[in-house]
Amino acid sequence: MRTGLLEQALTRRYGRPMACRKEDVNARCWNRQRPDDDSVLYMGMNWNTRLGIRFASLRGIYGDAFGGFLVGDCLKVAVLMPRKIYGLGRIDELQMLPPVGRALEMDSAIDFFMDSANVWYYGHKTGELWVFDSETDELDSLGPVEPALDMLIEQWEAAGVPDK
Repeated sequence: MRTGLLEQALTRRYGRPMACRKEDVNARCWNRQRPDDDSVLYMGMNWNTRLGIRFASLRGIYGDAFGGFLVGDCLKVAVLMPRKIYGLGRIDELQMLPPVGRALEMDSAIDFFMDSANVWYYGHKTGELWVFDSETDELDSLGPVEPALDMLIEQWEAAGVPDK
């Protein structure tokens, strides 16, 4: 079993996860008593497959997860497997979005894997978390992935759930 940076950040913020089932998938859940701030990671990623090899750069971030929702659904972690999870897009869909394309024109080495409110797109490159703001067309580094994820979760929790 491999714990990724997403799971580590959630555990630091909310404590140990509870095993749960969502969308008929084994998952780990945090903060279930507060539905607006709950988080879920869908578990079962097999990194020894073609998809695992294709998305190997995300292994340290995802761990055994293959997608999820953070802080309610403020942050949506794209699904790596050929599975439908209501409200979450697959990583191929995320990476083909026009805003992500604009961001990749600025820096093609960023590997995008998460979005928020269809405005902010998050990716990683050489150990740093990056954000592309599609309203301002700005691409910025948020710093090293682990502390940046902690900061992001804290900020979205403080901001509340965005308009959907």
